[in-house]
Amino acid sequence: MSEIIKLQKEELQQLKETQNQITQFVYNLGQFEVQKTTVLTQLEQVQEKQNKFAKELNKKYGEGNINLETGELTLVESSEPTE
Repeated sequence: MSEIIKLQKEELQQLKETQNQITQFVYNLGQFEVQKTTVLTQLEQVQEKQNKFAKELNKKYGEGNINLETGELTLVESSEPTE
């Protein structure tokens, strides 16, 4: 038969406290993952919106590079051979 030893009150309290801390950290990590998933989804949506708008601008003005500070569009010369 196994010997049973009763822990001191302080020892048991310390074990409970550390277990509660671990549980809280695991919970926080789960919350963080949910937030991370939400933010990544929102980021993807904004990137899709930006890409769609960039295609609209390319169609309207031609392909180029936009300086976001000045609002100037520098057109890129087409690399297609001319006939």
